[in-house]
Amino acid sequence: MTCGEAQEFITALVDHELPEPERALLETHLNECADCRTALTAERALKQAFRESGAQLRAPDALRARILSDPRIFPAQGRGARRWRDYLWPMPPVLRPALAVAILLAVALPAYFFMDYRIEPVAVAALESYDLFLEGKLPARRAANADEIAEQLTRAVGGRFHPMGYDFSAMDLRPVAGLVREIQGRKILVAIYQGPHGAILCYTFLGSEDDAPPNAAKFFDSEKKLNFYAFSRGTVNAVFHREGDVICILASEIPMEELLTLTRSKARAS
Repeated sequence: MTCGEAQEFITALVDHELPEPERALLETHLNECADCRTALTAERALKQAFRESGAQLRAPDALRARILSDPRIFPAQGRGARRWRDYLWPMPPVLRPALAVAILLAVALPAYFFMDYRIEPVAVAALESYDLFLEGKLPARRAANADEIAEQLTRAVGGRFHPMGYDFSAMDLRPVAGLVREIQGRKILVAIYQGPHGAILCYTFLGSEDDAPPNAAKFFDSEKKLNFYAFSRGTVNAVFHREGDVICILASEIPMEELLTLTRSKARAS
């Protein structure tokens, strides 16, 4: 099951309307896909918000009294006392569910649009570690050289992939530390290059170009046949590209144009 197919079944699962064969397939996919598990959590939160909004729906007593006593809305029938629900639902039974849904949507939809259920792209979320680095709060393990950092990070992911081993010595930047961050259920290797005039953080993880931020500026290098995606978070600029099934992001406070040129020069041709 692909993520696109899973998205179609998530709503039915939350509504308890998914048949057993599809349910088993979806649950297998959810066990393997952190992004779809996050989407399921968001869908459940949305349904809960709808239910809570409906449960709290009640007009003020003064307003209800004015409406119920207005003869233009509820003219006297002269046939004795009416039941309370006749006042609240003065319409044929077949139309009452439609009115209930309309009232619920009128209350819940504005709340939905003011709530942000969007999932921050993993590439953007990863840059939080750069902010921590600037604040001196990043728990990075120092190492003597680049080989030691690469060995530590590779071992942390069971050898499934390796950090990008770039050489920034021409910029007077040396590899000083590395760490592993887990974001949205995915392991991200972070190598830190630092020098007297700044720093570059290199992020490596398994993924695809779908992990690039949707608002990133896209550049195609015809010589290397690679796409590069440029984006920013606060004062930090970043350039994202893919080499095989490995994603690399270089992040720094140097100007975006310089960072893009640097990334394109270091990237390995497709």
